[in-house]
Amino acid sequence: MNDCWYNVAKPWEFKRRRHFSSRPDQMDRREHPRIQLPLLVELSHPSLGRQSCIARDVSEGGVFVHIKTRDIRPGATIKLTLLSPTTVDTQPTPTVDMEVKRVEETGLGLAFKNRTSRHLWESVERLRDELAVGRDYFQLHVAGLVMNETGRLLIVQQNGRWTFPGTYLVVGDDWRRALTHVLTERFSLELTEAPLEVLALETESSEAVPEAAVAKVFAISRVNALNFSFRPGERYKDSRWLQNPRMIDELTFADEFTRTQAAAAFRWLASRNHDG
Repeated sequence: MNDCWYNVAKPWEFKRRRHFSSRPDQMDRREHPRIQLPLLVELSHPSLGRQSCIARDVSEGGVFVHIKTRDIRPGATIKLTLLSPTTVDTQPTPTVDMEVKRVEETGLGLAFKNRTSRHLWESVERLRDELAVGRDYFQLHVAGLVMNETGRLLIVQQNGRWTFPGTYLVVGDDWRRALTHVLTERFSLELTEAPLEVLALETESSEAVPEAAVAKVFAISRVNALNFSFRPGERYKDSRWLQNPRMIDELTFADEFTRTQAAAAFRWLASRNHDG
């Protein structure tokens, strides 16, 4: 077991902790506070070439990187670059010299060689500050604007309000497969061969509760509803098929997002029928 201890309590809350050995006779209190955040880095060394790996347990003194190698010895110098995990433009980060302090089965313990190398810490601090749910990024929710073969639009009642069936996405989800799963498994709907088409993207946030910020993707789904079934449950209490956008205006508990996208779905259908 390496002496890199990692824990994240919430996705929007990165806590600093001090390390304590699991052995009571070796209470190894770390000198530097740890940023509990995994980072993507690139290592460069003649014996490694260039390799990307995950770094954890970053402090002002150094970093632990997860990489399997038997060709590095303590005292060696490795160049390390902090990488952006996304394709979104970010500020450039420095390449710094690190000294190998220990070699373990799961990775390397690296220490900053000089003050210049500690610029990496500033880069990590900046990245950590950028990772604030509700300020710089949102939870992602995908909803289906489900149109049946007669041109009716499906809405469902959730938490006392009328909305569209959908789901939150987690890392690794394909949004089309996730939405298709909800529609087929929950409502026994059969999607037509026409691909799902994104109709709109809306954002909803609150300064009071930033972690509840949501980016909502609304996608048109053409379905065969002959086998449609609905059973009230914990998630959805009721369902209706709307024949026209005026019907949603008659519903008491429907928010502006639902009303706006319902009208957009009927306009989309009208334009398709006109073109067809």
